[in-house]
Amino acid sequence: MARNLGNILSTIAFAVLFLLCLAFAAVRVSGLSTFVVTGGSMEPSIQKGSLVLVQPVSPSEVKVGDVITFQHYDQTTTHRVTSISSTAPGGLAFTTKGDANVVADPEDKTFAGQVGIVRAELPLAGFVVASLQAYWRLLLALIAAMTFFACASVLVLRKEPSPAAMPKPVRQGRLQPVRVTVDPDEAWRAHVAWLEGARRRQAIVA
Repeated sequence: MARNLGNILSTIAFAVLFLLCLAFAAVRVSGLSTFVVTGGSMEPSIQKGSLVLVQPVSPSEVKVGDVITFQHYDQTTTHRVTSISSTAPGGLAFTTKGDANVVADPEDKTFAGQVGIVRAELPLAGFVVASLQAYWRLLLALIAAMTFFACASVLVLRKEPSPAAMPKPVRQGRLQPVRVTVDPDEAWRAHVAWLEGARRRQAIVA
């Protein structure tokens, strides 16, 4: 029972860790970035603790109603675009506002390069990612400990076959030589009788 439980826990832990690594690798390969929403300014559309997937795009691709992620007062903010206006040099200025906020952000945003637009959000996944980032060493230690105890339980609880159940070796007997005793006189008489019989058979044939 303990061995089976250890194997199950180890398999689950490795499967979860493998799926998380695979998911983050897929996100990075697709060019997306991930951010954890730590505030409630975008509720109820984006809940606190959600994980948002952000794609870098040109500012010209952003439309009114899109949710973008940007740096605001030295922190990363995710708000909705409420209006877009043109600036003098030919650029664009974005007015943003959190869905749960009463007023818009105090300053319009301009972006010299790309801006991040939110493509998807995963509720509560941000709490998981934040926990993994904070306690990943502890998680690896727990996985190593579970693997060690699972292997140890296999060795300790392994049932050794009883002597009665083990096949008995087949004992091969040694061949004993067979001694044959022959009487020389008896052998000579048998030979003479055979010669006489042969002569009689030849005489009958002739």
